[in-house]
Amino acid sequence: MNLASRGSIRLAVPAFALAEPHEAISRKEAARSRLSSDLRSHLTELGRSRPHRAIPASFDALAEILISNARQEREGLRSTVSELLRHAEVIALDSSVLMSAAEIQVQYGLSGQDAIVLASVLAHLDDARPAESCFLNRNAKDFDDPSIRESLETRRCKFLASFDEGLRYIASRIKI
Repeated sequence: MNLASRGSIRLAVPAFALAEPHEAISRKEAARSRLSSDLRSHLTELGRSRPHRAIPASFDALAEILISNARQEREGLRSTVSELLRHAEVIALDSSVLMSAAEIQVQYGLSGQDAIVLASVLAHLDDARPAESCFLNRNAKDFDDPSIRESLETRRCKFLASFDEGLRYIASRIKI
């Protein structure tokens, strides 16, 4: 983000990509809550016997670690999103992107979420028409597909599957 804050590069992020991690964290918190509740029930039952009375108390420390970790993840996400919003253009999620995503999902066999991200990126490239750009996404399993690469490359955009690879690519194009 330092390069974007200095104006060396333009950073664009699909709105959906900013919302999706909140849902992932919520799902993880719910799963941990269910696990905690199930474990607490079993350990309370186990703690009824004299040899195992201390077990439920030791579980409280583990539960606190899970809760504390969830708070840290949510705060890290909030901080990262805030920083991105200060330095990046947010690619709007509108009806044309959603209609395009439905076609992309079928065309490339992507999940609905991945199709929305790709549709957002392609719409942005069509609107902005940059001289060159790159699409950074660690999901190489789905996005590192020859047809997707071709679709990006016809818009002068290179797919890169790691942020380190992206930084190297950008560094080779500009003076850092």
